[in-house]
Amino acid sequence: MKPEWWEKILDGEKTLEIRKTHPQNERLEWPVTVLVYVSGTGAVQGQFLCPGEVSYRTMQDLEEMSCVPREDLLKYAKGRRLSGWIVQSPEKFDAPSPLAEFGLDRPPMSWQYVEIPDAEEVQA
Repeated sequence: MKPEWWEKILDGEKTLEIRKTHPQNERLEWPVTVLVYVSGTGAVQGQFLCPGEVSYRTMQDLEEMSCVPREDLLKYAKGRRLSGWIVQSPEKFDAPSPLAEFGLDRPPMSWQYVEIPDAEEVQA
């Protein structure tokens, strides 16, 4: 995630994270914990709780809740449906965690499932 989006989430201004897809694993139970890798930092900077997603909101709702301008949403969607991941309880880690702690050697392109010992399925 870009640093400016992470800051807006932490400030409570951004309550929806826009993606082209959302988790659909049959074993997955909502809510899920989403780990936030911030671009350019090389580390997971925090997490938020995602109780679910919204797929069929108006473009105005998506724009307001995600802080992403309508033109950028349309360009990103390329005519496809967008998924809005609901953002709740964001938490910035005291110390950033290297990707290796989560079994990753590079950041995911958009998101991926990560299993962490002694934790339920988590998003990165």
